[in-house]
Amino acid sequence: MRKLLLATVAGLGAWGAAATDASAQVTPTYTGGVALPSATSPTPGTVVVRLNGRFRFYSIGMWAGDANNNAAGSATGLTGSTPGNASNKLGNYGFAEYARLYPGFDGIAANGLKYGVSLEIRQDQNEGAGGGLYGGISKENRARGAMYFRREWGYLGTDQIGTFRFGSIDQPSSLYMTGNFENFNDGGWNGDVPGAIPGNLQVTWPFADVGNYYTTNKIVYLSPQFFGFDGGISYEPSTANTNFGSGGSCAAGSFVGANFTNPAGNFVNASGANGTGVTTPGCDFLSASPINSESGRRRNTFDVLLRYRGSFGPVGVAATGGYIGGGHVQDNSGLPFNNNPLTSITNGVGTTNGIRSNFDGLSVGDFGAAITIAGFSFGGKYQFGRFNNQWDLLPKGLPDSEAWLVGGSYTVGPLIVGAHYLNYINSGDLGNAAFGRRRLESGFAAGGTYSIAPGVSLFLSYLWGERRQNGYNFITGQGVTAATPNGNPLNNKVTSQLISLGTAFSW
Repeated sequence: MRKLLLATVAGLGAWGAAATDASAQVTPTYTGGVALPSATSPTPGTVVVRLNGRFRFYSIGMWAGDANNNAAGSATGLTGSTPGNASNKLGNYGFAEYARLYPGFDGIAANGLKYGVSLEIRQDQNEGAGGGLYGGISKENRARGAMYFRREWGYLGTDQIGTFRFGSIDQPSSLYMTGNFENFNDGGWNGDVPGAIPGNLQVTWPFADVGNYYTTNKIVYLSPQFFGFDGGISYEPSTANTNFGSGGSCAAGSFVGANFTNPAGNFVNASGANGTGVTTPGCDFLSASPINSESGRRRNTFDVLLRYRGSFGPVGVAATGGYIGGGHVQDNSGLPFNNNPLTSITNGVGTTNGIRSNFDGLSVGDFGAAITIAGFSFGGKYQFGRFNNQWDLLPKGLPDSEAWLVGGSYTVGPLIVGAHYLNYINSGDLGNAAFGRRRLESGFAAGGTYSIAPGVSLFLSYLWGERRQNGYNFITGQGVTAATPNGNPLNNKVTSQLISLGTAFSW
């Protein structure tokens, strides 16, 4: 007879905890330095039901004046006004909060089979605050409080053969990430606090523990540990996630062009034909499309990683090496490819202001290492290859991207402090990159977490970031045009600073 238990365990973290066997890999508890209650493990023949959650509140001081903008769209402000006074300006302080839920269950059969399901429920934050044009309080709360699934996955496994996961879930390069040092507060440049910085000023986090990568549907295998080594492999067929893969467009459009081939193979006019059951751009399952931007979506992505963990006297060592590779949706238009935004070609006729990229699939090397001794940890990460921005695909002819991070932390009793520094060079804006003007991003994060009691912590965060790319205006998004072949000369470098004191409640 099964026994039903209620567990007070940690919410499922995005990064994965250190694990010594297949079952320990099931419910990672690492969430950016915040102490969390430990899990209650089921016994053979029982199921443990989990209803975990997280609430965080932040007070924020921010210096991001580069994001201020002129309300009138002119250099001097509104007509007749004093220059510089007619702008939308950011305040330097504020509050922020959010809540998440992590329901699920874990079970062990009498024969040792371990199984379960985990869900992550988040809230949207996509509506302007205040009244009038941007909605009243009720509308704001409804839009910002709408809930959605971020992750949803099940698993089967044993301690002997390892664990199989399936669903919208992290791949090995995220689960076993090493040397990223997100542990000293809420995650540094990959934490919650950077979300307060306007998007055009946010330093890009280039590593694999981001939603652009981990939220898609996958099958993941995680091995047991042998002589200090373990690893994993995952397969992602498309960019589908938390749905049946339609993207709303797999059978909701019209035929491409004016003609189509009927089942008998005759080329006939499509006028009056029922086109509501045909695929359109935006379908997750697309394998080819005449729309060039569709070819910038990845397909058939594999993620393979090997990890080593061991101790040598008082010194602990962890290291990972991995590879991410795959393909993309094919551009079947038959038109020539071209990265030069000033010489786009359509039907054999040269035009201006356009790019028709010939994308590569992902091909990325991922390495990390960390050494721990007497509470001190230090190390770093290095990632290079065919990727751009935050896991976008990179067109052929543009150079590889490269990202590295160094960091360290110190843990003593309930306190952990640390810092990391990030450097990332990539193509960024493709139009400027075609002329050799690449993007450089740098970010420094420091802070600490103090655990007051089980499930309750305070943490302090400091961030500094800089983004630069000659020819690209980070405020307006303008780049190369026919009139400005050297790109836009304004706002090619933006910076931001932020300090925050936060509190976390987790159960």
